[in-house]
Amino acid sequence: MTKVFCCLSVLTICGASLLAQSTRAPNESINRATQTVKSLAGESSDIAPDNTPDAAQPPMLNIFTVIGDNLLGLPCLDCVLGITLPTLGLPSPVGQAVRGSAYQIDAYLIDNTYTGSCTFTFAVRDSHKNVIFSSTQTLMENANTEILVSVPVTIPTNASIGLGSVSTTAVCGTSTTKSSSPVYLACVTEPPFCVD
Repeated sequence: MTKVFCCLSVLTICGASLLAQSTRAPNESINRATQTVKSLAGESSDIAPDNTPDAAQPPMLNIFTVIGDNLLGLPCLDCVLGITLPTLGLPSPVGQAVRGSAYQIDAYLIDNTYTGSCTFTFAVRDSHKNVIFSSTQTLMENANTEILVSVPVTIPTNASIGLGSVSTTAVCGTSTTKSSSPVYLACVTEPPFCVD
């Protein structure tokens, strides 16, 4: 009787786990954002606008967004040990994203004065400015930090080819900032060829 109870308990737990996995939103299960945060205390920021008093700085600076190869361990802040200058580790941004291939979107931001939750929306648009991938994550941020946020993405096989873009929109309280960069969406250049 004890063995039957143990088997039923294990099956119930496994079944509940599978049910929970199957009810997730499509982007939620595999496209979770990760972030690396480093304090800016004691550092001067060369990115902030010149001759602007600290009180007049925007709460959040959304510096850049790139798309690159999906590499384990990146992005990172101060990746090179023993060097005196701050370092930033990102995959090489790709100029051409091939349909059906996996990449990662990386965004770099500086949090001047905001503490609280920020909602980040990562998007890839095709040559017609239609969204072909989107992922939204809410993360906690603290003032006086620099932030690297990364999310995996797979370019859909039916995306329009041509010059598109990748972007990150950060909504932090009443502040909304966006950064973006161009990316060319391409077909596979070897068999099986893709047709539009």
